[in-house]
Amino acid sequence: MSSSARNRTLFEHPRLYDLAFGFRDFAEQSDGLLALARRYGASPVRAALELCCGPAHHLRELATRGIRAYGLDTNREMLAYARSLARRDGAAVELIRGDMRTFRLPRRVDLAYCLFDSFCHNTTDADAIATLRATAGALRRGGLFVAELTHPGDFFAGIRSRSRTRWTMRYPDVVISTRFAHTRVDPIEETFEPLIEIEARYRTGRKTVRIVDRLQYRIWLRSGLRHAAAASGCFDVVGWHGDLTPDVPLGTRDEAWQMVVVMRKR
Repeated sequence: MSSSARNRTLFEHPRLYDLAFGFRDFAEQSDGLLALARRYGASPVRAALELCCGPAHHLRELATRGIRAYGLDTNREMLAYARSLARRDGAAVELIRGDMRTFRLPRRVDLAYCLFDSFCHNTTDADAIATLRATAGALRRGGLFVAELTHPGDFFAGIRSRSRTRWTMRYPDVVISTRFAHTRVDPIEETFEPLIEIEARYRTGRKTVRIVDRLQYRIWLRSGLRHAAAASGCFDVVGWHGDLTPDVPLGTRDEAWQMVVVMRKR
């Protein structure tokens, strides 16, 4: 997508990106993905695909559980980083460089997923429909596609944001302070720009690294996702959740801090 091609600064520093967002519990979230698969009839999961896989933490976790794992990303630096982590962990993960709108897999999978708001790189209906059709081509019939997106409440004035805006992660060699904000929200074009600022202060005397990055994302709400699924001709929307688990429904309560949509291939 053009916005990613223009502004790749953050993704050219994959380790810093990884460490900045290292607060997630990947094993627990992988449990949640598999629980969603059971809930919606795609279990057992023997093969899985992650779109925009980045460091591929969830994929490595799934691979350790005996699941054949495929990861797709457009960024060479991020894929090289993911491969190094897979070698370190001895995880059998197959990583592919490609566009999520046009990719093909060597075999079909039971579960596909796209996390960290990465589906929002699809800034037009045509992009989203193409991505869904390509994903459907990689799924068996009845397989699931799970997308994790910003909670709609984060885009509306007067509703408390569910997104963390500032945090600090401390590691043996570096301390990373991160600021994240939804900026330039355009309710007419249904787009926004996530602003990510990272400051890495090394303990060994290395020069401090500062990264400021913006991307253009689409604001995906439920109606738009339903339209894209129907227009693709490939998917039915079967579930909405507020976290990567079937236990949290999508709503306005505090525990629903994301919007997770589950689609089933026809």
